[in-house]
Amino acid sequence: MSVKSVGFYKRLILLALGLIILCSIGFNIVLLIKNRSLEERLDSTQYLPDDAVTVGATELEPAGIIREAPVLDYQMLYPDFKASFYGFSTDLVSDKTVFLTFDDGPSEGTAALLDILKKKGAKASFFINGKSNRLLSNQLKRMTEEGHAVGMHSYSHRYNVIYEDIETLLDDFYRNYLYIKAETGKAPSILRFPGGSINIFNLEKYQSMVAEILRRGFIYYDWNVSAGDAIADATAQSIIDNVVNGVRLCWGPAFVIFHDNDKAVLGEALGSVIDILSKEGYVFKALDNSVKPHVYLP
Repeated sequence: MSVKSVGFYKRLILLALGLIILCSIGFNIVLLIKNRSLEERLDSTQYLPDDAVTVGATELEPAGIIREAPVLDYQMLYPDFKASFYGFSTDLVSDKTVFLTFDDGPSEGTAALLDILKKKGAKASFFINGKSNRLLSNQLKRMTEEGHAVGMHSYSHRYNVIYEDIETLLDDFYRNYLYIKAETGKAPSILRFPGGSINIFNLEKYQSMVAEILRRGFIYYDWNVSAGDAIADATAQSIIDNVVNGVRLCWGPAFVIFHDNDKAVLGEALGSVIDILSKEGYVFKALDNSVKPHVYLP
């Protein structure tokens, strides 16, 4: 009885192995047929060259039929929230160019910063919040009149609201856009994301958020030099050292981040920073969306 049982199991194992081998052969045959079919479709497909693909452009189908790229719901929001973008220019930017940028204004210290910039003949860029201090909104007009750039930095500066999804991001920045346009008479074309373009609040969404901002013609600017002025124990000398040493280490233009506040040490440091770097041949210019931005890599 036991011998028969062993023989039975041997036959069962051989049968199972045979079925596995047959299934594998059949599966491979199916894959070969599908692969051949895909190759034939690829051979008959027409493609646009890479440099002909642009955002919002039409797509060329295999049969040569032109169809419109799909439009996402949020792309229909705020149709006037856009800027004209004609490409990046390198004519006015060199390795000795410094872009001084100030976040979070206007503040009680804005006028003093503008006075220093005017005295030194330097231009800068201010990334404005909508709710910083509406009583100081007149400073935005002064920035524009004196040749500085005024860009968006969100309306609320509330990370959890702004980065909830693309719709809330667009809503917040659109309010910021309208505020700046109303105060300066000029629509902003540049912006800085609160916390930078990639931060802990938008890690899973930053690619689509950045893509939508760029699609609308706006250019966003991160930074490659930090003044460290937001640190509680920052001193005028620490700010000077951070900026001067950081600019010297840059390969290409320097994008320096300050914060527009009423700290006396900021005003004390700014003039010295401009003097030191000016003697070394650096020039200070304002941003617009023709300036190629520094690319932040996480």
